[in-house]
Amino acid sequence: MNMPQSAKYILGVAAAAALLAGCSSGSTSSFAPSSGSTAGGASKLMHNGRVISTSILEPKFASRMVTGRKMHGLHGKIDARTKTFWISDSGDNQVVVFSYPSGTAMGALAPPPEGFSEPQGMCSDKNGNVFIANTENSKIDEYAPNGTFTQALSDPGEFPAGCAVDPKSGTLAVSNIISTSDNAGGISLYANASGSPQQLTDPNMFEVFFIGYLGKTGNLYYSGFNNSFYAAISSYIGGNFALLPITGATIGFPGTVSNSFKTKTLAIGDQDTFYGPTFYQVDATGNVSGSTVLACPSGDCDVVQATAKGNKIVAPDAGSLNATVNPYPAGGDALVTVTGFGQPIGSAVSSSL
Repeated sequence: MNMPQSAKYILGVAAAAALLAGCSSGSTSSFAPSSGSTAGGASKLMHNGRVISTSILEPKFASRMVTGRKMHGLHGKIDARTKTFWISDSGDNQVVVFSYPSGTAMGALAPPPEGFSEPQGMCSDKNGNVFIANTENSKIDEYAPNGTFTQALSDPGEFPAGCAVDPKSGTLAVSNIISTSDNAGGISLYANASGSPQQLTDPNMFEVFFIGYLGKTGNLYYSGFNNSFYAAISSYIGGNFALLPITGATIGFPGTVSNSFKTKTLAIGDQDTFYGPTFYQVDATGNVSGSTVLACPSGDCDVVQATAKGNKIVAPDAGSLNATVNPYPAGGDALVTVTGFGQPIGSAVSSSL
């Protein structure tokens, strides 16, 4: 898509007004509603009288997007032993591959047959295959670890935003921010990461952002906004939907949901934090056992969909227009910083770590 992503906002005027109106000192919710501003732009949809967008980006950072640079194609075949991290750049409709964790640029993926149109969240399976939510094309594109296109899975009528692969069953779970049929956000499940999906609508959620499995339990958790337009985490467990009450943290604008085998918890990200990009360690009951804050030298950071892997986290930053590799759960200063993006949104690590 050629329209600038700066014109895209997750919520329109009515939704932002509803969020602001819902903010009160007497609220019992452990989440705080996010404020937002309005802009016209591409990919606007109407849902229950509210204008929404397919882009998952905290509104106050959207105007800071600038045109980055188109990367050259992959520099030859990636060796099977090479561990890599991948960053989706919605601003320039490309996905760029780097060595992990050193950050050496290896080049951009060849687009899938339908092309990239707002690639956002990504995930990988135990074999290192990477799946990319090609949001505006309603596809999930799979690439082999060496960067070769494998298949495009159709997600008809939906705008896929993120994904996760069950390490035990191999099921690919996709989070759909909204659907073209005016249904609320939901999830799509692909058995063995192939074929046609089982598409499910979560009755508790207005929009669904990013998604993750917790360990090898087969239990799914995902971020977004509930029907009252508050930030929320919901779950799909044993065929049932249920909101997950969070104890010990207040989230303003949700983002990352990433499994961490290191901490045995989910890394739940908040795009709306003052001190720097923040991730909370959240267990299956919603209890927050700790938090990770990444350094933000620019003072203008917005990590959208990060990937926790081992003792590190890969963090695409749509505020500073870079991507970093940071210690996890220690947080703090970046170990590696890569630049040159138009609007970095999603991440994945291709390895069997």
